[in-house]
Amino acid sequence: MGRGCCCLLLAALSCSLLLPGGCRGRGGGGGGGGNGNGNITVAVMLPDNHKYPWALPRVLPAILMAHEDLHGKHGLLLGRHINVLNYSTEDPAAGSCAESRAQVVAVDAKLYIGPDAFFGPGCVYPLASVGRFASHWRLPLITAGGPAYGFDKRDEYRTIVRSGPSTTKLGDFANVLHAHFNWTSRAVVIFHDLRHDDRPHYFLSEGIYLNLKEEMNVTVEAQPYEDDYKDYKELIAFMKERGRSEWNRFEM
Repeated sequence: MGRGCCCLLLAALSCSLLLPGGCRGRGGGGGGGGNGNGNITVAVMLPDNHKYPWALPRVLPAILMAHEDLHGKHGLLLGRHINVLNYSTEDPAAGSCAESRAQVVAVDAKLYIGPDAFFGPGCVYPLASVGRFASHWRLPLITAGGPAYGFDKRDEYRTIVRSGPSTTKLGDFANVLHAHFNWTSRAVVIFHDLRHDDRPHYFLSEGIYLNLKEEMNVTVEAQPYEDDYKDYKELIAFMKERGRSEWNRFEM
């Protein structure tokens, strides 16, 4: 999430919250602004580890620079301020996203700070939990992560805004490819299932699998394999026997 993107998102957020009938005016479900001065409080909830594209050290400077641009150059805040508070959602021992920590941080922020919006989490499992909270609280949640197919369920994740790529779009591409080559009967999805952290290959394959199955009515079979898997001849035989097209996701 770059500076320009953050600036646009903050501008849109500011307008929606400051206008009459904005997020804070819907059934008392909004947060922050309880100080009565119309200022906006944003809670940034991201991991610290640089292995994530949405790591806090990468995203927070862009948000702060966007805030400076909005306040200083463009004057869109009309004398009000955006208070940016940052929280880590990382498990320090594991160095990875922690769903339980994100839940605690979100509830504490809502209880003691009353934010008007959340930036993050980015990882799938923490975002799923906090996204449900945010929808219940009627608070907008903006994230550059959350690529999983399940976040398309707008009845469950009503207030999530994703600025990054989604595996649903990758599934749409797979549908177009199958239609172009007239692959309309069978497909096989093979992926390395890393059963830790954010399971990136699982969720990447999910978008292809579910799109082909639900949109194209193609018979799809999934064949995950784990870290200790060695019998690659079996995988090749599985591709040959079961699929007319193969979608592979291997750890390189």
